[in-house]
Amino acid sequence: MIERVITRRNGRYCILRITGRERQRLEAHLFQRYPDREWGTFFRFGFRRAPWGIALSYVEALWPKAGELNEESGITTFESDYTLRAFRMVERRDIALGVAHSHPRGGGTFPSELDDDMDAYFAEELSAYSAGMPYCSLILQRSGASSFTFTGRVFDRGVWLPVREMLTVGDTLGRERAEDELCILQSKNGTATADRESTTARLASVFGAAAQRRLAATTVGVIGCSGTGSPAIHVLARGGVGRFVLVDPERLSASNLERVHGSTSDDVFAAEPPYKVDVMWRMIRVINPTAEVIVLKVNALDERALDELIRCDLVLGCVDTQHARVLMSDLAKHYLIPSIDLGVLMEGNAGRITSQIGEITQYTPELPCACCCGRIDFLTVNRELMDATEREQRIIAAQEAADRGEDAHQYWAGEAPQLHTVGYLTTMLGSLAAGYAEGWLTGAFEMPHSCMQFDIGQPRFGFVAVPRQQRANCRCQDHVGWADQAAAFRNISVSDRWRAEVAHH
Repeated sequence: MIERVITRRNGRYCILRITGRERQRLEAHLFQRYPDREWGTFFRFGFRRAPWGIALSYVEALWPKAGELNEESGITTFESDYTLRAFRMVERRDIALGVAHSHPRGGGTFPSELDDDMDAYFAEELSAYSAGMPYCSLILQRSGASSFTFTGRVFDRGVWLPVREMLTVGDTLGRERAEDELCILQSKNGTATADRESTTARLASVFGAAAQRRLAATTVGVIGCSGTGSPAIHVLARGGVGRFVLVDPERLSASNLERVHGSTSDDVFAAEPPYKVDVMWRMIRVINPTAEVIVLKVNALDERALDELIRCDLVLGCVDTQHARVLMSDLAKHYLIPSIDLGVLMEGNAGRITSQIGEITQYTPELPCACCCGRIDFLTVNRELMDATEREQRIIAAQEAADRGEDAHQYWAGEAPQLHTVGYLTTMLGSLAAGYAEGWLTGAFEMPHSCMQFDIGQPRFGFVAVPRQQRANCRCQDHVGWADQAAAFRNISVSDRWRAEVAHH
């Protein structure tokens, strides 16, 4: 008896991330018997459950061996040896297991009754073998040389949820809606009406109309909404980005007025200045009233921030803390979330500016991590993540060591110096990063180097393409895509006291 699978559409949904390289390999396998015959594979994925649903990240296929799929059948038929091998794999309970198969050209990607029967069986059995991990089923189809469609569903804790979108991380950052979700969207939108003159017509004339639509469907996360973050947000809002996730726990101060786009003197001199994310929300909505803006007044390490950042196409790192840089590197590796990190440094001597340095760095699943590149000083990270109690204990211990004539720095090296920046430099860098983000998202152009530095006060801007090479003893490629299941392999851990302290503030 065939069991019908009912997907629940109650607002909760799933997204699937995959690297461009793995997607290419998966499609080459699934479409090898096209256009008339199906083919399939088991695949492994990491996941994170969030209030809105589940984020899945494709890790690798468990490719079938000779004889493990029925080659005589026109549909995907898993032989018992292949199924047993997959079940033994999921018994390790490290990451989850799913099934991907193709449908013949022209047949659509909506599940058939036989697909329902297969999914009902695998969902029940794999859930038991994996101690309750989700099961994912994907159906892919090509309708021509460039037309691609898919549907997907995830069984988790007794409920089927739809896979709404597939995000591909490669030279271009793709976001594609599932075929069934497109049908729902089209029925809601109804008949199209004539538009007013587009506010992004100039951008579309250069990048193309498809790029304009792509930006409207994009979600950009920004960690840090001050000197570099605010101009980046400003440019992206005017460029037509449709959705923002903004993360910053701080309020404005008087010194921010010179650097923070969208801020006013009334803001900074108010009895209680607004949060920076609220100023960004106001600026975005004035430019584009239809944009969706999620504001999070928390540190980027807060779990609430991660729940929203995992829905982003791209994250911009616009803070000067070391732990945020490590976080972005980890997000790229473990959750397949690409990012662009910004750094600014100004130095001077005897009243003269000696350096005005900007740095832009990409983090992707396949590029070396922040630690590989020697970008991280973990003594600084440790200092940034100390809770108040530990900080006080270290300061006291340092003073006692100094009184004994010993080296106090082994206990406390002092507060991190304030990095000096000014608005013209941070605005230039933030705007430039926004441009690179638009190029990456639309495929219109790309960064010439994955990490580069320049000094605007030097001849030819003192440009340097920073070399990046994976460190021999770094294991950052070991758990790519493992999502929450890679928690034990994070480069940062924080104490419960720090979490409580941050949550309180």
